[in-house]
Amino acid sequence: MNKYIRLIISLLLLNLFNNVQAAETTVSPSQAPKSSTDQIKESLDEEDSYWELDLGFAVGFNRNYLKGVNDHEIGSFNASVLLSGGYYYKDFFLEVHPLVGRPLTLGYSLQRTKHFVVNIIAESLFSGFDAESQNYGNTLTGINERKTSLDTGIEVYYSYKHGEARFRALHDVSNTHKGLVIAFDYAYPIFMKRWVVWPSYGISWLSDNSTDYYFGIDENEVRADRPFYQPSSSIIHNLRLYSAYQYNAYLSFFAYGSYSIISDNIKKSPLVSPNDDSITLGMGVMWSF
Repeated sequence: MNKYIRLIISLLLLNLFNNVQAAETTVSPSQAPKSSTDQIKESLDEEDSYWELDLGFAVGFNRNYLKGVNDHEIGSFNASVLLSGGYYYKDFFLEVHPLVGRPLTLGYSLQRTKHFVVNIIAESLFSGFDAESQNYGNTLTGINERKTSLDTGIEVYYSYKHGEARFRALHDVSNTHKGLVIAFDYAYPIFMKRWVVWPSYGISWLSDNSTDYYFGIDENEVRADRPFYQPSSSIIHNLRLYSAYQYNAYLSFFAYGSYSIISDNIKKSPLVSPNDDSITLGMGVMWSF
């Protein structure tokens, strides 16, 4: 594929990336899934540019801890067209792999070795919502819009025989929540012939400003069942499990699940449902180009 077609595909990724990751599996530990940024970039030592694109379809279930955003109080069933992948040019990259904790991310590698990577990145850690986001009830009626943020900072990867660790320290540069987020993730990929199983755990610390912007209640939003609320910093724990079966060189089948636990400062928000956790489950089929 010539450079012009590669460029077109990389631009399309900006508009078409969804919030579900594609699955890529391999048959030996020396070939890590596409979700591993540092392993992908090893190929750039031999090529100036590299791209990947996976397209698929999934059905799943989601229960959000925000009141009213699902179709029903117990959650929502949905079907999605999936698109994930990335474009890499020398030390620059654009990629998305949300099932393993990677939203759409633009980055530059300051240092890259086989086991250690340091990146400067820009990504959106928070999705916005407003009164139009609710599908039942009236909890969000009359609230101020919470906008999607753009957060930038440093990211450090370290991979070793017991898994891979990732650290991020990101600050809002879009003047949205004006806060800081510090996150740590650990994953332990397991390879079994045509199968890959990818369990991971993540913990994120949200500063006072970040927590208050998305989960607080301002004075102009107050009503009888929605009191003023100004939370301080908070913590979110996240457990993920992703697995896939490689049917052939192009086709794979996958399943995924995640479970998020929020701290008391978020649980006490009038915007949070009695289901003070978040669950996502799904399965699908993926075609790799």
